[in-house]
Amino acid sequence: MIKRLLLDRLIFAPAFLLLFFSVMTILEGKTRQDLKDKMTKTYWPALKMNWWIWTPFQFLNINFVPVQFRVLFANMVAFFWYAYLASVRK
Repeated sequence: MIKRLLLDRLIFAPAFLLLFFSVMTILEGKTRQDLKDKMTKTYWPALKMNWWIWTPFQFLNINFVPVQFRVLFANMVAFFWYAYLASVRK
């Protein structure tokens, strides 16, 4: 149980957050310097918030939520997470 949670939180979360910021910067037509500036200013705070918000929810989701409801549970949390990310990107 703990291995899956640590794998998700320490490997996948930083990688996908990096991917999110990179893709959004490319889609906005910004330069590499803009991406670098955005990463130095917002990546670490967003990653810490990701760990703070998602870790308890993922622990519950992986260990206690029935399989058929895991996607629904994660999507409910993700709705608020993406609102937070949108506010950080401004």
